[in-house]
Amino acid sequence: METPAPATAPVPAEETIASGGHRRSGHVIVVGGGVAGLVTARDLARAGVRVSVMESSDRLGGQVRTIDFADRRVDVGAEAIHATPPHLSALLRELGLWDAPLGSHQGHSLLGHPRGAQPMPAGLGPSGPTRIRPVLESGMLSLPGLVRAGLEPLLAKLTPPLAPDQDISVGDFLAGRFGHEVVRRFVDPMLGSLHSGDVYRLSLRGTAPQLVAAAEHRTSLMRRSAPRPTTNGPTFVSWADGLQTFVDALAADIEGHGGRIARGIAVREIVRAGGRWQVRTSEGGFETDGVVLATPTPATITLLSPLTRAAETLREQRFASVVNVLLALRADQVFQHDAGDRFPLRATPETNGILMPSDAPWTMKAATFLGTKWPHLRRTADGRDDNAFLVRVSAGRVGLHVVDGLDDEELTARLLDDLHRITGVHADVLDSTVIRWPAMPQCEVGHPARVAALRAELATAYPRLALAGAGVDGMGMAAVVRSGQAAAASLIAALS
Repeated sequence: METPAPATAPVPAEETIASGGHRRSGHVIVVGGGVAGLVTARDLARAGVRVSVMESSDRLGGQVRTIDFADRRVDVGAEAIHATPPHLSALLRELGLWDAPLGSHQGHSLLGHPRGAQPMPAGLGPSGPTRIRPVLESGMLSLPGLVRAGLEPLLAKLTPPLAPDQDISVGDFLAGRFGHEVVRRFVDPMLGSLHSGDVYRLSLRGTAPQLVAAAEHRTSLMRRSAPRPTTNGPTFVSWADGLQTFVDALAADIEGHGGRIARGIAVREIVRAGGRWQVRTSEGGFETDGVVLATPTPATITLLSPLTRAAETLREQRFASVVNVLLALRADQVFQHDAGDRFPLRATPETNGILMPSDAPWTMKAATFLGTKWPHLRRTADGRDDNAFLVRVSAGRVGLHVVDGLDDEELTARLLDDLHRITGVHADVLDSTVIRWPAMPQCEVGHPARVAALRAELATAYPRLALAGAGVDGMGMAAVVRSGQAAAASLIAALS
């Protein structure tokens, strides 16, 4: 079980006045203690702003959550940090976390296919292929699909450019370049699974910003080079105690720069009071100079609706109900297949995981072989070999509510059966646990424009009120961290 840290009282308004009656850099309340809120508060605190974080639950991190399972520290939300983006690698260095990160095992991943699981081709990312040869040799496309995909460099020049104020779905954009078969076979199981969404509705600008330049300037995706690493270390990183290490480092940095963090305090209303804000909570009211809402979309709507009608447009956002099931299987049985098994490609000790397309006839959407991908999880936290092999199986996509209709026992049994049928993995279950995420926000076409319009109105009417988080700026650690940094920068400028 997780042990929440003791709550700390928020900073009252009077504490923003320095000795002699002169106001210091001002005081800001950050509502929400997820990663976006913590990053915002950290940047504010380091800039000399008095900051208080108010989190309604008893833990920090939002969709970063590390639990004790099978005598190991295991992540049940976000699993790793993709350290390639410069703003992420720089943050890890500033937090002192780049000295001893754990890199994921360089094994191979599988993709679901009508002919069974197939190895993921080289040069393939969530936003499509960057190299045509591995895709041609993968055997995952039909002959017409191969021919259509090979036309991408030509079609890039013939397709009308994306206008600066225009958005399009990731699926439609990539289908226009490579054809629908590439989207079904590669983009849907990768990007769609990552966001638990419909790639034909996910926003290009919101979920694949790295493709926007190619869409606006009609450049070929086959010729784009991979991002240059900003570090000599691993690409995907975690730590022995999981991503909770990252959350704890952010919290420690906030408090080390004079900020305060309060858990178990629900913010019920924010009200303008002269040139300041009143933040009314379950523990009383507090005055402050600025407010950042790093909250889930429903809470953001509730708090903003009395201030602006534009907040109501956020009600168009959809959510996916997602579940992660952790399994501790008998390690000596996991890759021992029966002679009568018939699997086009069985999972092996080098398999990191498998991703399934949305049209697959199974409940399981993805599985991560944690015992392979993260070598430190092969043993208990104290170094014992207990013959346990950990697998994380996930299910649930937007518009599909099958996981909500199954209790934990039924869901675990169904996903175990899917895992066996798809990969051949079958072993005695030593332990299991189910973690549900009932409201995974979707950044679909139109959402970035709605958020931009809302922010523009807030900037005019309430310059010391900012928004941050996955609900407004999309999923993924890179997007969430950038969102928090941008919110902090806007408040620092407004307080000046």
